[in-house]
Amino acid sequence: MSPEADWLQGPGAHAQDTLTPHFLDSIVVESPLPDPFVPVVQWIFQKPSWVMISGIVIGAIVAVSLLVLIWRRHAAIARWLGTRERIVKLGMLGAVGAILLLMVGTGVGAYNYMMHDNDFCKGCHIFVPSGQAFVKPDTGTYLLVNAVEGAHDSLGCHACHPFEIKAQTKELLYWIADRPEEIPPHAKVPRRTCEECHVTGAAKETWQRVASTAGHRVHLESDSSALKDVACLTCHARTAHRFQPADTTCAQKGCHLTDEVKIKLGRMAVRFTPENIDPNEEELYCNSCHQFTAEAQFVTLDSAGNTLRPGEGQCFGCHEMRDLLASFDPARDPHSGSCGMCHNPHVDVKPTDARKSCADAGCHADWRGVAFHVGKAHRKVAEQCRTCHDPHAARVDASDCTGCHTAVRKGDRRSKPPLPFDTLRALQQSLLPVEPRPDTTGPRTHSLVDPGRSRGRGDEAFPEEPPGWPVSQTATLADTFSHRTHRELACITCHSTSSRTNDLTFQPPRGCQICHHQRPAKTDCAACHEAGEIAPAHPATVRVSVPRESPRDRPVGFEHASHADISCTECHVTPVSLEPEEPVTTCTACHDDHHAAGLDCAACHRTEGIIEAHAPPIDAHRACDECHTAATVAALEPTRSFCLACHPSETDHYEQKECSVCHLQATPGEYRARLTGGEP
Repeated sequence: MSPEADWLQGPGAHAQDTLTPHFLDSIVVESPLPDPFVPVVQWIFQKPSWVMISGIVIGAIVAVSLLVLIWRRHAAIARWLGTRERIVKLGMLGAVGAILLLMVGTGVGAYNYMMHDNDFCKGCHIFVPSGQAFVKPDTGTYLLVNAVEGAHDSLGCHACHPFEIKAQTKELLYWIADRPEEIPPHAKVPRRTCEECHVTGAAKETWQRVASTAGHRVHLESDSSALKDVACLTCHARTAHRFQPADTTCAQKGCHLTDEVKIKLGRMAVRFTPENIDPNEEELYCNSCHQFTAEAQFVTLDSAGNTLRPGEGQCFGCHEMRDLLASFDPARDPHSGSCGMCHNPHVDVKPTDARKSCADAGCHADWRGVAFHVGKAHRKVAEQCRTCHDPHAARVDASDCTGCHTAVRKGDRRSKPPLPFDTLRALQQSLLPVEPRPDTTGPRTHSLVDPGRSRGRGDEAFPEEPPGWPVSQTATLADTFSHRTHRELACITCHSTSSRTNDLTFQPPRGCQICHHQRPAKTDCAACHEAGEIAPAHPATVRVSVPRESPRDRPVGFEHASHADISCTECHVTPVSLEPEEPVTTCTACHDDHHAAGLDCAACHRTEGIIEAHAPPIDAHRACDECHTAATVAALEPTRSFCLACHPSETDHYEQKECSVCHLQATPGEYRARLTGGEP
């Protein structure tokens, strides 16, 4: 049995096909009928070195001795040939010609066999098919190499390994003298040899398609120092004669070392550990995640590099990932399903490690250029991306402030969340006493929000104040701005997300008035200004002047209820603010001539100052024009309300009667003339 046949009968072993990525059983490859010269060549090249060297030496000695013998006797040989008959000479000449022709034919055949027949190489090499275990035969010393696979299996060895007499002679002498058991390091096949077929030869159309894939573009077109010397066979033929790249190709020294590319993320790390893998169980490989052959012809080199990052299709190729991300919605993912943009399974240990990559250069390093992030409202949490942005659905609707704030409050965030919408309730709850934590002593309080930060909807009453709740606290926590009333407006109408100095888009109260006082004549003021707000008397100042006395300012109380029959816009006329102008605030706009009969004098003149000014010995019931203007006094009528201005204690004294009838024996009209001129 030939050495090759012995090897084919060797024990099998599990092999790992890195292209399909599966474990393969040993494949028993039936050998074709051996070339008739293979045993001869193997017999010659498998002889021990001392036999081959001895044979060469002996052959050389015999050849030299024969030549010397012929040279010494060439004269006698010539005379002997000259004495032969003509027929003998022709026969001898024909024999010599036949021998020479046989030698030439044998030489040409031998040359063709050595140069073009791969069986000649089997004298020193055994070619191991894919999936076959490497088992050395016991019939000689052979160099085991992988069998040529794919489209190259029809090529002759010298198609890629050009014959050079000097190099081949050196290799032959090295084989005879040393008989190595392993192939020593040697130069790769020159790149120009590959290009003769793949760039300019018959396979150029196929090469143009292959060269446009993402992996080839990144490795062959990049001008980085790490890739400047990359050639075809840097990756192809990492294992001799197997031109399909394998994982060992990526992990070769100087490229992607094994320790650097080992998967560390989650359960994938366990699957990547060889000792945990059973034969025929799928394992993770470089091409399982990296789309080396993805089309990238009409994109930039950077885009071609991004294509190599694992995407949704690759990650969801694992059952574990489909289970873990069952609710994943690619339509909401702003990263277009490119998982590898954030998750690096070679360095990340857990999925949350991807947070470190958010602000890396090339991703979101320009986040400070977004006004929403650096405005006063969000700048304190701007670097805590996941406070607002959820992984796999990171787009945020900036107009949905309520939804975002509510979601953040409910989420389990380590960072300090933003204020809830109903801040009055939050402030009240923040002061509720609760039980201390096991690791603390003494009572503590909730810390939902910091007191003083109220911006929320404070118009909702606290449902039940707990026992011991300080009443004063409820009053101090009041928030007069009603978010409920403004719920139809977008939050950003009033709240600024881009200003570095302000939380609001306006300065209150003028900013509020710009909206609410646009059409005062057509607006129902009571819709905003409730009765409880305008019920208290508003202070006003009235300046009183009498002859021979300095003017005096008197505070009076303005009551809206007394003026209910008057339109608001008759008094509130200042643009935007709708503040009343000075004639209104001093009451003179309406009450300058206010001494007509039937008016309630006591409503304004019932003060201690009036009573003191008219105390005896002054006769306050007659000759009023001695101090007051005669025209003013002439308009007065001493009705009950006129009297109560100085006699407020008599309010309930015969309240249906006129005072002058009993005390001055005259009706108010009859006594009116006595107020002027000192008439009795």
